[in-house]
Amino acid sequence: MSFDDPQGYAQWYKIHSVTYENELAVVRALGLHDCLDVGSGPSVFHEVIEGEVVSLDLSEITLLYAREGEERVQADALHMPFRDEAFPCVFSSVTFCFIKDLDTLMKEIHRVTRQTFAGCIVVLDSEWGRHYSELAGRGHKYYSKARFLSREEFFGLVKRYFRIDKIVSTLSYGPDQREVREAPREDWQGAFLCLKGTKLRWTPGHGEP
Repeated sequence: MSFDDPQGYAQWYKIHSVTYENELAVVRALGLHDCLDVGSGPSVFHEVIEGEVVSLDLSEITLLYAREGEERVQADALHMPFRDEAFPCVFSSVTFCFIKDLDTLMKEIHRVTRQTFAGCIVVLDSEWGRHYSELAGRGHKYYSKARFLSREEFFGLVKRYFRIDKIVSTLSYGPDQREVREAPREDWQGAFLCLKGTKLRWTPGHGEP
């Protein structure tokens, strides 16, 4: 699916600036550089990714709000128009809950990255995940299309294609509680969970998913 309200999406982060700063600190802690951002939206976390960032999104409208000076590509995340190992790093934040065929997504990410993958999710079994799931059940414009992942599902999916090297999380409070500044946690307990991994390589016909 594609989003057609990038300004509204970006505005949420302005209203919830403390939560945004907490999430931003987690992405910064991953130490990313020169990444393709799959499902980039309006470039929300790009300010803490060093070097060049390429935005890929299905929505042409959303790409109009990408950071100035960045390359923008309108394409389906399941059929990315790039050669094999085109990017040193692939990053994706919160896109996973809106993709039905996650294995194909991970195969494409594995194909186009030379080394690094970093991904972030809102964890299903957290106060934020339950909140968004409730919105989905009430027919929310976007979240009604979402399927949130548990920590175990996310780890299991990624480990088929990447060796997980780093796990960082934040948001120990819920959406109905006061926002407070938090330092990134080097564990999987927070509701906003990110990981960084190194590409697994196989001999053709031996071991690949």
